[in-house]
Amino acid sequence: MFLPLCLRTISSTKLVVLTAVYFLLGLNFTLIKKLYTILSTADGLGILFYMTVPLFFVAAFVIIFTPIISKYIAKPLLIFLLLSSSLVNYASYNLGVVFNQEMMVNILETTGGEAGTYLNAKVIIWFLLTGLLPSLYIAFVKIEYKSLLKELAYKALLILGAVSVILIIAAFYYKDYASISRNNSRLHKDIVPIQYVTSTIKYAKAKFFTTALPYTIIGKDSSRLKEPEKYLTIFMVGETARAENYQLNGYKRATNAYTKDIKGLTAFQNVTSCGTATAVSLPCMFSFLGKEGFSERQFEAQDNVVDVINRAGVKLVWIENNTGCKGVCKSIQNYTNESVKELNCKIEDCMDGTFLKLLDKEIAAFKGNDGVIFLHVMGSHGPTYYKRYPESMAKFKPDCRTSDLQKCSREQIVNSYDNTILYTDFVMAEIIKKLGAYDKHYNTSLMYMSDHGESLGENGLYLHGMTYALAPDAQTHVPFIMWLSEKMMKHKNIDQNCLAQHAKTKKYSHNNLSHTLLNLLDVQTSAYDKEKDVLAACER
Repeated sequence: MFLPLCLRTISSTKLVVLTAVYFLLGLNFTLIKKLYTILSTADGLGILFYMTVPLFFVAAFVIIFTPIISKYIAKPLLIFLLLSSSLVNYASYNLGVVFNQEMMVNILETTGGEAGTYLNAKVIIWFLLTGLLPSLYIAFVKIEYKSLLKELAYKALLILGAVSVILIIAAFYYKDYASISRNNSRLHKDIVPIQYVTSTIKYAKAKFFTTALPYTIIGKDSSRLKEPEKYLTIFMVGETARAENYQLNGYKRATNAYTKDIKGLTAFQNVTSCGTATAVSLPCMFSFLGKEGFSERQFEAQDNVVDVINRAGVKLVWIENNTGCKGVCKSIQNYTNESVKELNCKIEDCMDGTFLKLLDKEIAAFKGNDGVIFLHVMGSHGPTYYKRYPESMAKFKPDCRTSDLQKCSREQIVNSYDNTILYTDFVMAEIIKKLGAYDKHYNTSLMYMSDHGESLGENGLYLHGMTYALAPDAQTHVPFIMWLSEKMMKHKNIDQNCLAQHAKTKKYSHNNLSHTLLNLLDVQTSAYDKEKDVLAACER
């Protein structure tokens, strides 16, 4: 590769300083932006203090990168950090994404198709300029190292110098730095590459270096009440739907135009999620652990409600139009990307109407026995919202037709998102109609619950995955909808008015799902908790 003569070689110590400066100025736009906001509103800080801020961070980065820039490991490690930090920098600055442990689980367990939905011209240009070009320089530059003892001595002096800079700054401005740190305790979450590297290490430790817990079977005593009539339930596992954009929950737009007048349909308006990302919320909502006790390690070591219902003898099937069931469907028949087999469409582009063409076949396979079909929908998965609904469902226009959300106005983003909610509503209404054809042979019902919500640009936040304690309601307030046929309502002896009243006034969460499902399907087990069942209080 052609490089100017003066750039063809660089000493390891100079490269440390250059890397420290570049990571601050070239790969920490979010940190710089937040620091600017913090400092611009602070009182009593002089010009000298402002001058110390970049010095402080460069010194800290020098301490971090000095041991990394060593013979044999410098180039591969730096190239990896530059390329990955470029993408992290883009997502955090443009979309407000926080790379905590939950987000790293999502990233590391995502599919190629899902990852591809985030690609656009801006991402590519950003990656080329801030990641690939500096990586090419590192790949082709000759790094000069001294003899082992001299190299160690120079590194020690470099670290000593950086520590001295920090100590001198602390001597004059410790109180100011301590105050800023105390009042902005989450600021370190924005430092690239510290936040995503530490989160990845935590993920790896939990995933690969933690001893698995002994497996616990829950609901060994599960059984069905002996009833002369059979059950047929469709459970739609929602994706990225936020409750505040549901007409059924009071939203001003007609996003539930297809279901709002359906008899027997109830929308629970005050429901919170277990997490802000699928990797946590999906397994948590089907577990018996509850939000407070959930961890991936605990979840993998015990049965979830699907396992308990399966043990009771109910026929279950999981059909996937998303990125997997995250262990929920491990014990039952499941069709990962069944829609691809049937309709020859790419899974990331398959719209949820696909399910309508598969249901009759799956119901027929029950052969008259009780059954539950879980449909894991693509729903409102962003940032390519426009790919989640057909053009005929683009009722709210103009819509945003790119994954680069910052190219779209707030109105366009909301229009696209609302179109996804409307299309999900259409699919739900069509499924309810289809269930009507089976009413003679089954007690039919439908449940819909989303895994988490979504930010649509409020306060500069997009998508989801924010640390739960800091997440806005848009990411944690989710829709929960239940439809019971008249026949099912009578069978369960449900007071519809009571249920509707509770749906408006009481607070629920993902913690209620497992116990409500057990009651709905007449599964008797010691794992059932009546206090967490949303139906129990309205049974006559």
